[in-house]
Amino acid sequence: MSFGVPLGIAGVGLIGGSIALGARERGIRVIGFDRSRDETIHRLVDERVDSLDELARRSRTLILALPIDATLSAIRALRAADAPNVQLVIDVASVKAPIAREAAGWSKFIGTHPIAGTQESGPRAARPDLFESRTWTYVPGERALEQPVRALIEMMGARPFAIDPDGHDRSLALTSHLPQVVVVALAAMLQERGIPAALAGPGLISTLRLAGSPWELWETILRANASALSEALRDLGNRLCGLADDLKAGDTSRAASYFGGANAAYEMFCNMDENK
Repeated sequence: MSFGVPLGIAGVGLIGGSIALGARERGIRVIGFDRSRDETIHRLVDERVDSLDELARRSRTLILALPIDATLSAIRALRAADAPNVQLVIDVASVKAPIAREAAGWSKFIGTHPIAGTQESGPRAARPDLFESRTWTYVPGERALEQPVRALIEMMGARPFAIDPDGHDRSLALTSHLPQVVVVALAAMLQERGIPAALAGPGLISTLRLAGSPWELWETILRANASALSEALRDLGNRLCGLADDLKAGDTSRAASYFGGANAAYEMFCNMDENK
């Protein structure tokens, strides 16, 4: 093991709690900090502390599994306090450019993002196999830190993937944030139009899985990646408007082209996921 222990986790929700369970299954002592009073957290960590300062004093490797705004605040606080006992700090936020700007020049920090999760949130949804065979991105930084970061990711059963912050955010705008917003908009339209649930087939039900995600989680993500997401939404909107105009005129050639590209994308993305 090339990263220091104990492992400290700030934010013991779905991601932080799953990291805690996975680490403890491998015999690593985990100390947690979370402002929630959910008693489930006590079952996810070996010890719970009352502040980020105490967590930093007690940990060698520190994981920030917090909302984006709270992650930025934690980075500022930890840098100001120096946190001499901590050897490595990583975050797991789904937007990387704002994190990278805040942590620029901090030799203890590397930004990461596990491409894993569910529509559920909170410590009760945590499970130790959440990251198994999933991609876990990291932003290349200090060479001395990359080895322990990769070791931690691989210990969780995930696959390390190096990517720059802006490239990550542009890609995730399309692969994660855009699908979330599109499904939410579709679900809201169904609700507003009063479509009976009895008319929903399995295709719609599986499509709507993301509609159960909480606004509190997504508000900061949408704000933090607003530029890339806005561009993706406009691109999709233009495509849909063009398709609508064609169909109204009785022209299905654009729809046929989209179906061809969509089938190829399904083979690439979904079949790859099934094989993980």
